[in-house]
Amino acid sequence: MKTLAERIGFLVSYRHTLEKWVGAYDADTLVKWLDAEIGDRRRLEEWVDGAKVEPRGPVLHVVSGNTPHAAFQSVFRAILLGCRSWVKVPTAGLLEFEEWAGGINLFDVRRDLPEEWRAPEVAVIYGGAETLAFFRGWLSPETRIIPHGPKLSAAFVFANREGLAADLAADILRYGQRGCLSVRAVYVKGEVESFCGRLAEALGKRGRPKIAPAFSEAGGVRNARELARFRIANGADASLRESPGSVDWTVVRDGETTLLTPGPGGGFVTVMPMPEEISEATLGVEIHFLSTAVVEPITEAARLDGIAPPRICAAGKVQEPGIFWHPDGEMPLAGLVRWRDLG
Repeated sequence: MKTLAERIGFLVSYRHTLEKWVGAYDADTLVKWLDAEIGDRRRLEEWVDGAKVEPRGPVLHVVSGNTPHAAFQSVFRAILLGCRSWVKVPTAGLLEFEEWAGGINLFDVRRDLPEEWRAPEVAVIYGGAETLAFFRGWLSPETRIIPHGPKLSAAFVFANREGLAADLAADILRYGQRGCLSVRAVYVKGEVESFCGRLAEALGKRGRPKIAPAFSEAGGVRNARELARFRIANGADASLRESPGSVDWTVVRDGETTLLTPGPGGGFVTVMPMPEEISEATLGVEIHFLSTAVVEPITEAARLDGIAPPRICAAGKVQEPGIFWHPDGEMPLAGLVRWRDLG
């Protein structure tokens, strides 16, 4: 697909598959997206106002096994721009993505890591600190690395509303609480204990997660529950609610801290009182790993200016950032092109 029109047509033809992973779009949306990030989409094919852009490539996409979102989104951007791509999926595979990729045959997908992939022009890497460290050492020094390391999301509830607990339950449990957009902590202004009861009820009504906790996650949840029980038995200002007979979900109210912590995953959420000042001093250094902040009501978004999260949304929307999303506060298309100037 040499022309931009061909690439847009191709992506639109796969909307029924891709919108689940990248957000809703049509041809006009893609054009608007390109114009927003490179000023004028015509620059992909001609000089405009003394400037042109070239797609970088090859681009190595290293994606984690948490959810297929990163794989679909990263490759989607590369296809739109016309980048040549290599995709490293987890050793255990990424079934939904691999099935789609095998049917279109546009780029190389591997579960192993070929030696000839050491020197891409760009590497977009999704994963934990160990994954990032490995690829920084393995790739050519000339490779431009765009890292997307470990992240978490949190909710800030300034007022209750009808359906809020159910929306937050979806933000916590959807995709097994494995993605960077999964809510791990909730801050509540006002009475926290009754809020925990409503949240636990909503989590219970969702039933078993479609993505069950891995063995290590389940073990982490059990350990975190026992620690909570120990603290409560020793007089801590805390409470515990949990799914009976399973590790499907856990709600811990902790009245002794406001520090943001990742937690063990597997549907485990910590609920804390809202600090008077929302800042690094009250939430801790983990705010630098905050991906999305759920704010209820959304009109209170300015209250988070002190920590400046990359994305703010209402409850129930955290897992649907849309195609114009800036992951980690970066412009995802702009990083995959090289600018040329005339004059």
